Order: sequence, then structure tokens, then C-alpha cells
Amino acid sequence: MKPRQSLIYLTLSLICLFLIISCQVLKPDLKTETQPQTVRLGFNNWPGCAVWQIASEQGFFEKNYLDVDLQFSDYTTGLTNLASGQLDANCQTLYDTIYTLGTTSKVDQVVVALTDWSTGGDQVIVAPGLKNIQQLKGKKVAVETGIVDYFMFLLALEKYKLKSSDMTMVNQGLIPNIALFLEEEVDAVVTYIPFVQEALNRPGSQTLLTSQEFPGAISDHLVVTRQFLETHPQQVQGLVNSWFDTVEFIQKNPDLSNQIIASISGSTLQDLKEYESQIQLKGRSENLIAFQAGETFTSLPYASQKIYEFLQKNKLIQKSVNIEQLLNSEFVRNSQTKID
Repeated sequence: MKPRQSLIYLTLSLICLFLIISCQVLKPDLKTETQPQTVRLGFNNWPGCAVWQIASEQGFFEKNYLDVDLQFSDYTTGLTNLASGQLDANCQTLYDTIYTLGTTSKVDQVVVALTDWSTGGDQVIVAPGLKNIQQLKGKKVAVETGIVDYFMFLLALEKYKLKSSDMTMVNQGLIPNIALFLEEEVDAVVTYIPFVQEALNRPGSQTLLTSQEFPGAISDHLVVTRQFLETHPQQVQGLVNSWFDTVEFIQKNPDLSNQIIASISGSTLQDLKEYESQIQLKGRSENLIAFQAGETFTSLPYASQKIYEFLQKNKLIQKSVNIEQLLNSEFVRNSQTKID
């Protein structure tokens, strides 16, 4: 080989080696932080979710180095927007997260924090004269099938030895369902705060049972897409920290906090005082406990497995869900915010 050719081959070899090394060095790691972006966070008028408005107004997002596009919508729209990738994060229940992953979700989702438990905020409201759940046999019940209130209602039927086939289920959507109840077209409606107050406007109506009978079965969470978690872990950490900052603020400033929540949820201040025992916000120490293994619904690993089995048993989902990868407690553990 001529010296000139040898030099050319040597040069080309060195260039190739440089490019290979450069590609390895510069290749992005999806599990490390990339360029910061505006976080699209969805929330709704459930008082436990409306709390995110406090985080925005009190500057907790900025404190945690976040630029947040806080998007308010009805609950179902928030679920749909996260499932389609139009949101990076959303406030939603554990049940609905698993249900969506098993049906319509186009993106994987991860639960990174427990925000609240419903301890009476989800209710079955019945017409006058109905004193117990057994009396719903042969009656019409308005309930949104698929979402978490349907889960609670089926748990109640199971507890009291009833079947959904014992009654006629009607589902026209959240607001139309309540309208049907007010117009006396159905005998019961399954709904949640703040809509229970509207349902109770039917003369003689009353609350038959609530989520208080099923501790931990209805839990709300900060849920993020897996892609967002893997590409922007520091922003996910900022959201979790912002939640804990907000809970601490609420504990110290209950009156101002209730004013902000009322403005978003459509509730009155008097309503919110009544809701205090029905919605329990969760801080860091409670999150640390909730993410541990247990044998009741107050343990998120246990609740996830039981909800998944329930959905499969009742053929409510079409796809398998990797429950073992659904929960991620690292952001709770890494949080330095002490609120308790």
C-alpha cells in the first residue's frame, strides 16, 4: 500500500473512531433531564384536585423552578387529555388510571404521589322512601360506567349481596345523570362533591351510602406520562415538591385556601367546611406509608392489584396493565419538604 493511501486510510479510521465515540457521548439518556419545558398539568373541580390552583397562586411552582400551564377541565376530559398525550400530568384517581391504561390510553402513565382520599366525598343519592341499598332492586340508577364512582357502587353491591343486573343502570354522563335524578326519571344517582349538593336539591332525597364505607378505595393522585417522567425527572420532582408545599400552606392558611378552592370547585365556603371530613389531603409522611405494601386499600400496591383484578373480573378492560410499574415512589422519597 502506498504511503499516501495509508495516510488516507489512517485519517478516515480516526474520523470514524471519533464519530463513534462522539455518538456514544452525545447520545441522549432518556432517564436524565433534557431541556426544560412548560409542564401541562390538568386538574378539575374535585376539591382535592382544585388544590393545584393554590400551588399556582401562591408561587409554589416558581419556587420549585417550574413553568406550569395549569389546565382546568371537567374530570373526564382531563383523563382523556393525559391518555392522548395532550397533558404531561393530571390529577386523577388510581382506579381511573388503571382503567384508562387498560382501555383507551395511548401513552403509559405513572402514579408519583398520593394527593387525597375520598372519605365520604363520593355518594349514592336516592329518592324519597328508599332506606337501604336492597330497595334499589328493580329501580333505575344513574351512574357513569367505567369511572371510579361505578367501582364504588359495584363494591357496595358486592358488600350487600346484590348484582348490577338487579337494577337498571342508566348512563348519560355526569350532568345529565343528575338532571335525570332531579326530574325523577331515575331513582338514584351516583356522584361526587361538589355535584352531590345539586342532586340533593330533589325534595326528600338523601345520601344512602358514601365512600367512607370503603377506606382508601377512592384515592386521587398526581399521575404523569412515563415519557415525561423519563425525559424530565427534575420537573416531576418539582411537581411533587409543589404538592407538599401546598398541603403545608393549606394547614397554616385554611381560610384563604378554602376561598381559592371554592372559586375553582364551584363550592361555597360552607360546603367546603362540610367536606373537610370527606376529603383528606395527603402529605409526605402519609405518602411514604401509602406506597408501602399492605393488606388494605390504604396501601397503594394492594389497591392497585385489587382494582386491576376487579376490572379484569368484570371485563371492563381489554388490555393488560403492568401493575408492578404503575407506582413510582422515588419522587416522594427524594422530596426534602417536611410538612408534618
